[in-house]
Amino acid sequence: MALSIFQPLFTLGLILFTGYFAGRVANYFGLPRISGYIFSGLCFSPSISGVIAAQQIDILFSFTSEIALAFIAYSIGGGLLISRVKVLKKEILWINLAQGFGALVCTGIAVYIAGDFLPPFISEDKNTFISVILILGGISVATAPAATMAVIHELRAKGPLTTTLLGVVALDDALSIIIFSAAITIASLLLSGSIDNAIILHGVTTIVGAILIGLVGGLIFSNFLNPSMRPETNLMLTLGAIFLVGGLSSHFGFSPILANMSMGFVIINRIKQADDLFHQLDIIEEVIYCLFFTLAAAHFDSSVLETSIILGIVLLIARFIGKLGGTLLGGKISKASPQIYKYLGLTLLPQAGLSLGLIFLAKPILSAEIFDVLLSAMLMSIILNEIISPPLVKWAITRAGENNPDR
Repeated sequence: MALSIFQPLFTLGLILFTGYFAGRVANYFGLPRISGYIFSGLCFSPSISGVIAAQQIDILFSFTSEIALAFIAYSIGGGLLISRVKVLKKEILWINLAQGFGALVCTGIAVYIAGDFLPPFISEDKNTFISVILILGGISVATAPAATMAVIHELRAKGPLTTTLLGVVALDDALSIIIFSAAITIASLLLSGSIDNAIILHGVTTIVGAILIGLVGGLIFSNFLNPSMRPETNLMLTLGAIFLVGGLSSHFGFSPILANMSMGFVIINRIKQADDLFHQLDIIEEVIYCLFFTLAAAHFDSSVLETSIILGIVLLIARFIGKLGGTLLGGKISKASPQIYKYLGLTLLPQAGLSLGLIFLAKPILSAEIFDVLLSAMLMSIILNEIISPPLVKWAITRAGENNPDR
């Protein structure tokens, strides 16, 4: 039974305390902590246990999600150091593009084919159905680096496959944000009911405006941040910058996630030893992730379970095919070694954090019933993925002969 009196401090404490133990249990079974947060969130869902009231979840999540997504986007931008990107070999760039667009295309085709099995309110209206396809396709591009990195550290992996994997993962989430931003912009235009030059121009300015705000924000705030200052000071300034850029971008109707990614890109490339600044964010990273993923999973609606399971399995299989096929194609185009393109695709299958975050960015343009189905399907896909993918990553690295347990 849900708490009859809204007690935000008690609810937040319950989520963090439960998340700690759920994360440890997930690690015990070889899964990333995020998996534990998602499972605990499902248990808190009003449609399952009702421990936390739906109103409480909505109020807390409306604030937490904006912080978490801005935080994630900023960290992704901070991984795009130009000096590192320059030394990436052509196979990394080709594979990254091919596997990303492969996931996009295969997921889109699969959802289209599965249209007859989806509720009529999704598939009957052409513009709505195309919008759903674009949104789910854009989300499928993202790869969760946490599970992959955990396996790499466990095996102490080293070699051509591991090096290529690290390069692709560094670029993949940035590609995902760019593709999703374009997809959701087009979806918004379709759902508006009419597309003319003015609306198309607005869609372009939505993306360009976000990038410009992020670039300007990075140029300004990079003058205040300094790795030699106390971590607490840098953390306060960084969060202030993230909130200001994200809030300003939202005010003008631009993408706050794209804006913060752009700002992170500027800061990592303007400040010497900026890696230290991003490492300092680890102080609060786990708290933000625990709140975000638990509250996100708590939105799960068991009433749409039958439909969400079907769609979730479709998303899982289609994304797997796109990632594996795209990696193979990109590897052959760039003339990478067979050891890379045969096994790399399996290491790019994990999916969690960013994908779950992106689906909530589509909530404002979708009806409540459509969003509930898509969110529940995405949760199903992620849960299955987090169970299946880590062992496949481990098998691929071991099969490639790059595990060094005694090193």
